[in-house]
Amino acid sequence: AAVSVSKTTPLINVTRAQLVPYTITLRNILQGTIPNLAIVDTLPPGFKYVTGSAKLAGVATEPTLSGRQLRWGNITLLGETSYTLKLLLVVGAGVSEGEYVNRVQVVTNGPGSNGSTEATATVRVVPDPTFDCTDVIGKVFDDVNANGYQDSGEQGLAGVRIVSARGLIAKTDQYGRYHLTCALVPNEDRGSNYILKLDDRTLPSGYRVVTENPLVKRATRGKMIKFNFGAALHRVVRLDIADAVFEPGTTELRPQWKPRIDILLTELRKAPSVLRLSYLGDVEDEALVMRRLTALKQTLANLWKAENRGYPLTIETEIYWRRGAPPPKRKALNNG
Repeated sequence: AAVSVSKTTPLINVTRAQLVPYTITLRNILQGTIPNLAIVDTLPPGFKYVTGSAKLAGVATEPTLSGRQLRWGNITLLGETSYTLKLLLVVGAGVSEGEYVNRVQVVTNGPGSNGSTEATATVRVVPDPTFDCTDVIGKVFDDVNANGYQDSGEQGLAGVRIVSARGLIAKTDQYGRYHLTCALVPNEDRGSNYILKLDDRTLPSGYRVVTENPLVKRATRGKMIKFNFGAALHRVVRLDIADAVFEPGTTELRPQWKPRIDILLTELRKAPSVLRLSYLGDVEDEALVMRRLTALKQTLANLWKAENRGYPLTIETEIYWRRGAPPPKRKALNNG
């Protein structure tokens, strides 16, 4: 090839409707003059030439447009000289994300071979932060009546941490509000699911989450989504139990203690509460203590579920040993 050609652009990532500048440089590598040359620039699909933007050697020169090809003809290159062609393209609104290659080549106007090899410049179309990103907003509030909605007079909770599945972290302000800018870029054809979780360890002392946690919502490009979390100050109702409550060596409650279950359920109905089962162990086997707690917890959970009282009952268990630790396990005697 008698002419060397290069094509460059200062941009790497572009968005839809953005202007992309290109620079084409021609150089005659021979000592003699080369007449009757033409520059043929092939545009990527969806890109359009900006009318009036082309300048050849600093002079405005409009090309001839044929499909996706721009053509500047009747160019004469003097020996060992360079010419620069600058132009602007605009990324069409219907262009999909990905890499797009712009190709240019110098050809002869008359019959004969090409005047140069092909030069290329590549840009990558990426989501636009304004039109393609989805922002996430929301609030963490004191759900006094535990109905899952922020009613009049219910205040926000400050300093609560919100975490996404991809590791984004936000903390609520003094009014319980938070905001994640450009949290995700949903699939442009069908949208995407987005998941957020409230870190209940950062709630004020005594508060428990009363809404669904984590939350999953469908995100659409360019549209904001809201995640609200409710937390309430729960009462803690404690039930102290010991070995004397059960039949010896079993998980069955003694008859005189069974009516206490109804009293306990009545107390739990008064307001949203957390039930804490506290076992005071002495010389009984540790495994038996665990079985007793598990059985009692399951019994209470089934009774509460059958009543359908409107709020999920959280049951916690704890064990205290009167002697500071479980008794040592007895070794079997070998009389052999």
